[in-house]
Amino acid sequence: MPYESYFTSSPISRVKLSMSIFFVSQVVATLAFACGIISFQYKKRRNILLWLSCSALLNSFHFFLLGRTGAGTLFFINGFRVFTAAFSTNQRLMFLFMGIIIVANLLTYQDPIDILALFGAMLATFGNFQKNEKKIRIYYMGCAITWIVHNVIIGSPIAVFMEVTFLISNLMGYWRIYRNTTR
Repeated sequence: MPYESYFTSSPISRVKLSMSIFFVSQVVATLAFACGIISFQYKKRRNILLWLSCSALLNSFHFFLLGRTGAGTLFFINGFRVFTAAFSTNQRLMFLFMGIIIVANLLTYQDPIDILALFGAMLATFGNFQKNEKKIRIYYMGCAITWIVHNVIIGSPIAVFMEVTFLISNLMGYWRIYRNTTR
């Protein structure tokens, strides 16, 4: 059955399409999840950020599939922002990305939940351009909490689980790396 015939067929067929899109979104979120878990087990700033870039781009696709254009757009921008930050801590780039994120949020704003997405994106942006990877971790902890609330509200169980696990992985990495230091 061709893809477009789902839109002209019975309500049951439309439900099947919705369920398959939801399923695909959760598979993509699972891949993003794996990249994020891997990221926080590295100590080097660049490695953390490159894996987070992959995670953000996959999360973008996940949110687009769920019809959350605002969150999808922010994560798409975030993927490129994190990649850029892996190679530079230039504060001008940070402010450039913050401006792009604000404009993207204004252009894609659907409802108040998008404010949480904006806040999470801004926390991560500020964190990405820190020179110290310890600070990156701390800002990402706040970011994860914001996205947990967002994902609970939009009803994406894999995304909630992913962000909770990112938070735990980040805390574990932080503890593992800094438990014996007083920096």
